[in-house]
Amino acid sequence: MNYNFQDKVALITGATSGIGLATALRFAECGARVALLDQHTTLPFSARNQFEKYGTDFHLFQCNVTNEKEVSGCVNLVVRRFGRLDFAFNSAGVGGEFATVQEYPTDDWDFVMNVNLKGTFLSMKYEIPAIIKSGGGAIVNCASLLSLVAYENDSAYVASKFGVLGLTKNAALEYASTSLRINAISPGFTRTPMIDKGNDDKLRQIAARHPIGRVAAPEEIANGVLWLCSDQATFAVGLNLLLDGGYTIQ
Repeated sequence: MNYNFQDKVALITGATSGIGLATALRFAECGARVALLDQHTTLPFSARNQFEKYGTDFHLFQCNVTNEKEVSGCVNLVVRRFGRLDFAFNSAGVGGEFATVQEYPTDDWDFVMNVNLKGTFLSMKYEIPAIIKSGGGAIVNCASLLSLVAYENDSAYVASKFGVLGLTKNAALEYASTSLRINAISPGFTRTPMIDKGNDDKLRQIAARHPIGRVAAPEEIANGVLWLCSDQATFAVGLNLLLDGGYTIQ
């Protein structure tokens, strides 16, 4: 389904790869102007061609979501360049090390929590007033199926994503009576650079954990984000849209 996002502006963090990039491209396909925020300063050539094919305005802003000054400055730059902000998808995230709790490196724990949880908090902190000032819209935070279940030797990622879901619900409650809706999306394992680091046997094992028998394509998750931002989801407040290929029904 294509939505009509003409004259709307969407901000996406973690936007140069994976689910973030797929979502940015879907917004552009549906007519939105797109602000891409990422620590990387270049887009893949194929993605840039796609944005140009859709003929919509887009711009890449370098931003470290763990740095409050950078996040605040980037949101201000987005509003200044595009004139408004209607939607935000907070997708920036990292995976971290695999280790038991007692062996987990403290520095890596801090890094994962800072990017996944603090980064989502800081992004919302500055997106919320910008969207409300523009007349309202929607924020979607990227949680995970691991916001709902544990995953052995992955405590930092699991804890951070449980936190993202709790933060989303709390913010959704706080702003439910305004013109802003806040929700989360929880993907199952998705074919992104985060899991492509594994070998083929590892990827097959991950796919086999999903009753559907495969991992998700980033575009499948992007479709869920656009629905949450659309006029088809106007009664969705604090929802966690779980797209996990049946992982959690087992």
